[in-house]
Amino acid sequence: MEQLNLHTNKKHFQALLKGDVLVEKRYVYPNNVKKYVIEEDKTDENGEEITVVTPVHYDTLQFICGHKKDAPCLIVEVKSSEFVVLTDENGNDMTFEENGTEYYVCQVWYTLGDIIATENISE
Repeated sequence: MEQLNLHTNKKHFQALLKGDVLVEKRYVYPNNVKKYVIEEDKTDENGEEITVVTPVHYDTLQFICGHKKDAPCLIVEVKSSEFVVLTDENGNDMTFEENGTEYYVCQVWYTLGDIIATENISE
Protein backbone atom coordinates (compact mmCIF):
# COMPACT_ATOMS: atom_id res chain seq x y z
CA MET A 1 0.00 0.00 0.00
CA GLU A 2 1.44 3.37 -1.05
CA GLN A 3 1.11 6.17 1.51
CA LEU A 4 2.02 9.85 1.36
CA ASN A 5 2.79 11.63 4.64
CA LEU A 6 1.64 15.25 4.81
CA HIS A 7 1.99 17.82 7.59
CA THR A 8 -0.94 20.11 8.28
CA ASN A 9 -2.08 22.71 10.80
CA LYS A 10 -4.56 22.13 13.62
CA LYS A 11 -7.53 23.84 11.92
CA HIS A 12 -7.16 21.78 8.73
CA PHE A 13 -6.52 18.61 10.76
CA GLN A 14 -9.77 19.12 12.70
CA ALA A 15 -11.69 19.66 9.45
CA LEU A 16 -10.24 16.42 8.06
CA LEU A 17 -11.17 14.58 11.24
CA LYS A 18 -14.78 15.84 11.01
CA GLY A 19 -15.02 14.79 7.36
CA ASP A 20 -15.44 18.39 6.18
CA VAL A 21 -12.57 18.11 3.66
CA LEU A 22 -13.52 15.98 0.66
CA VAL A 23 -10.62 16.95 -1.62
CA GLU A 24 -7.06 17.58 -0.43
CA LYS A 25 -5.27 20.01 -2.75
CA ARG A 26 -1.48 20.29 -2.78
CA TYR A 27 0.62 22.64 -4.91
CA VAL A 28 3.27 21.12 -7.16
CA TYR A 29 6.59 23.00 -7.22
CA PRO A 30 9.95 22.18 -8.81
CA ASN A 31 11.27 21.05 -5.40
CA ASN A 32 8.41 18.57 -4.70
CA VAL A 33 7.39 17.48 -8.20
CA LYS A 34 8.66 13.89 -7.79
CA LYS A 35 6.51 13.41 -4.68
CA TYR A 36 3.31 14.37 -6.50
CA VAL A 37 3.54 13.67 -10.24
CA ILE A 38 5.10 11.47 -12.92
CA GLU A 39 6.23 13.26 -16.07
CA GLU A 40 6.56 11.18 -19.24
CA ASP A 41 7.70 12.41 -22.65
CA LYS A 42 5.54 10.89 -25.39
CA THR A 43 4.74 11.43 -29.03
CA ASP A 44 1.19 12.50 -29.86
CA GLU A 45 -0.84 11.44 -32.91
CA ASN A 46 0.73 14.30 -34.95
CA GLY A 47 4.26 13.12 -34.18
CA GLU A 48 4.94 16.00 -31.78
CA GLU A 49 6.77 15.48 -28.50
CA ILE A 50 4.55 16.18 -25.48
CA THR A 51 4.94 15.75 -21.75
CA VAL A 52 2.16 13.76 -20.08
CA VAL A 53 1.73 14.45 -16.38
CA THR A 54 -0.09 12.03 -14.06
CA PRO A 55 -0.34 11.99 -10.27
CA VAL A 56 1.82 9.55 -8.33
CA HIS A 57 -0.51 6.81 -7.06
CA TYR A 58 -1.15 6.77 -3.32
CA ASP A 59 -3.64 4.48 -1.59
CA THR A 60 -3.69 6.58 1.58
CA LEU A 61 -2.63 9.96 2.91
CA GLN A 62 -1.31 10.27 6.45
CA PHE A 63 -1.97 13.72 7.88
CA ILE A 64 0.31 14.74 10.73
CA CYS A 65 -0.68 17.72 12.89
CA GLY A 66 2.61 19.37 13.81
CA HIS A 67 6.16 18.10 13.95
CA LYS A 68 6.43 16.47 17.39
CA LYS A 69 7.25 12.77 17.64
CA ASP A 70 3.83 12.03 19.21
CA ALA A 71 1.87 14.44 17.00
CA PRO A 72 -1.76 13.58 16.24
CA CYS A 73 -2.17 11.84 12.91
CA LEU A 74 -4.82 10.21 10.81
CA ILE A 75 -4.73 8.00 7.75
CA VAL A 76 -7.31 8.63 5.05
CA GLU A 77 -8.19 6.54 2.00
CA VAL A 78 -7.53 8.12 -1.42
CA LYS A 79 -10.40 7.41 -3.82
CA SER A 80 -8.81 9.17 -6.80
CA SER A 81 -6.23 11.78 -7.73
CA GLU A 82 -6.08 14.40 -10.45
CA PHE A 83 -3.41 16.75 -11.81
CA VAL A 84 -4.79 20.26 -12.32
CA VAL A 85 -3.24 23.30 -14.03
CA LEU A 86 -4.77 26.41 -12.48
CA THR A 87 -6.20 29.13 -14.71
CA ASP A 88 -7.00 32.80 -14.23
CA GLU A 89 -10.43 34.40 -14.59
CA ASN A 90 -9.98 34.46 -18.40
CA GLY A 91 -9.20 30.75 -18.63
CA ASN A 92 -5.47 31.25 -19.28
CA ASP A 93 -3.00 28.88 -17.64
CA MET A 94 -1.31 30.57 -14.69
CA THR A 95 2.50 30.53 -14.51
CA PHE A 96 5.30 31.56 -12.16
CA GLU A 97 9.03 31.94 -12.58
CA GLU A 98 11.70 30.32 -10.44
CA ASN A 99 15.44 30.63 -11.09
CA GLY A 100 14.79 31.94 -14.60
CA THR A 101 12.49 29.08 -15.61
CA GLU A 102 8.74 29.46 -16.16
CA TYR A 103 6.41 26.85 -14.62
CA TYR A 104 2.67 26.29 -14.65
CA VAL A 105 0.82 26.85 -11.38
CA CYS A 106 -0.58 23.38 -10.70
CA GLN A 107 -1.91 21.15 -7.97
CA VAL A 108 -2.68 17.52 -7.31
CA TRP A 109 -6.20 16.98 -5.99
CA TYR A 110 -6.80 13.87 -3.86
CA THR A 111 -10.44 12.84 -3.46
CA LEU A 112 -10.64 11.50 0.08
CA GLY A 113 -12.52 8.47 1.31
CA ASP A 114 -12.85 6.96 4.77
CA ILE A 115 -10.59 7.60 7.73
CA ILE A 116 -8.72 4.34 8.16
CA ALA A 117 -6.83 5.03 11.39
CA THR A 118 -6.07 7.70 13.96
CA GLU A 119 -3.25 8.08 16.46
CA ASN A 120 -2.60 10.41 19.41
CA ILE A 121 -6.03 12.03 19.10
CA SER A 122 -7.29 13.53 22.36
CA GLU A 123 -11.05 13.50 22.80
